[in-house]
Amino acid sequence: MGINRFQVLVDALRPLGEIDGSISNEDAVIAIFENYTKNWNENNYQNSNYKKLYYQGINPSVVQKLKSSTIDEDKFKQFVDTASDDQKYSISNYLFEELKLNEEISPEGLSYFCVNLMSELVEEARNKKRRKRKQKIPTKKSEDKLPFVKTVSDEMFSSVFHQVNVSEMDVVKNKNSIHAFVLKPELLPFRYKNLRKLAMSNITNYAIARGVEKTDITGLKAGQLLRRYAKSGIPSNLLGELLTYIFLEHEENALKLYTRAEISAIDRTIDSEGMYLKSDGERVQLILGASQLNNSLQEAVDNVVKKLSKFRNNQSDEMMLATDIVDMTILNAQLGEAESRAIIQTMIPNESGLEEVASYGLFIGYQFKTEQDLDNCTQDEAKKICRQTVNNDLQQAISQLGRAIQQHHWQKSSFYVYLLPFTSAEEDSHKIMNDLIGG
Repeated sequence: MGINRFQVLVDALRPLGEIDGSISNEDAVIAIFENYTKNWNENNYQNSNYKKLYYQGINPSVVQKLKSSTIDEDKFKQFVDTASDDQKYSISNYLFEELKLNEEISPEGLSYFCVNLMSELVEEARNKKRRKRKQKIPTKKSEDKLPFVKTVSDEMFSSVFHQVNVSEMDVVKNKNSIHAFVLKPELLPFRYKNLRKLAMSNITNYAIARGVEKTDITGLKAGQLLRRYAKSGIPSNLLGELLTYIFLEHEENALKLYTRAEISAIDRTIDSEGMYLKSDGERVQLILGASQLNNSLQEAVDNVVKKLSKFRNNQSDEMMLATDIVDMTILNAQLGEAESRAIIQTMIPNESGLEEVASYGLFIGYQFKTEQDLDNCTQDEAKKICRQTVNNDLQQAISQLGRAIQQHHWQKSSFYVYLLPFTSAEEDSHKIMNDLIGG
């Protein structure tokens, strides 16, 4: 039987709710719910139900009641931070041993760890029925022609982003699109709460191979993997890599083969940030992911172009086919023999119509800048200025990328580009990921 992580969390934080040195299992569960929400009503369940939740964990019904009680992660963090230094040491040690973690939890990172664990448990319970559905493998007659499905959790995508505009780059002779998004509600300073939730709900999907059953891998291990990956010095900005994955799967239905982050667990690496397959029913494209976050839009575009120019296929003196770029040993190690074999069959050009030239998926984050006064105007006027500014940024990026594509002779490749302004791209993006996975 697997570890009951909710029970472990309840027991770990039990001392914070104790009165006169003791607290029942039922009251310990109530303490968790009361501090994880703004207005939990302990009469939501009878004592026998709370006891059942202690032994069986969170279920979809609980998730609905938690949401209707307004989840408040900051309140839960403050609750954990009420622990004394000695209590934090004991709680951290208990979690480390009971959850069989690979890394000890620092006292400073304990509250973030507990918030992330609780959020992961809620997300798993919410998706419980969906995860139980068996994924059907399409036949060769399938419209999308790919033997696997999306991994991204994108239900809340539309509540996070507003698409200001979408255009194409005329210099690119293959299919392409460049999107300009802005965080809702399009007012400065930008609000990151929903972006954090979207990122949190996809950490496991992004960092763990699609061949691994997610019920056997916790978000805790994904967080540990990403912390080690971030400290390796390989990624320049982890949020950019995660958002490249989210946008490609959501917007293009480009399905993840494997990411550079996930294969770091087996001490392997690739020059792109991830590899994806996209099918329109007739043709299949291999898409290489890359991202850049910089406070200057111009520098962000320049830097992502430099990344592409250093990819193995762009350094080679001879033509490299898409099939030459995918490492089949990694594919087999990550996905397992059966699924790997099905994907390899999909990538045989004569069989599937795989495009020979690799394509690119780019996420570009930058700092929002305008000379217009956003204070002395109405909300609607401020939103209009924001959208106009982002649309101007889009035109700048199209022009700059177009010149670079011509210079490097990449016109035969498809490009799928996503622009997103931040209040401060470099600082904010690092803080968001540090909040999610710890430093």
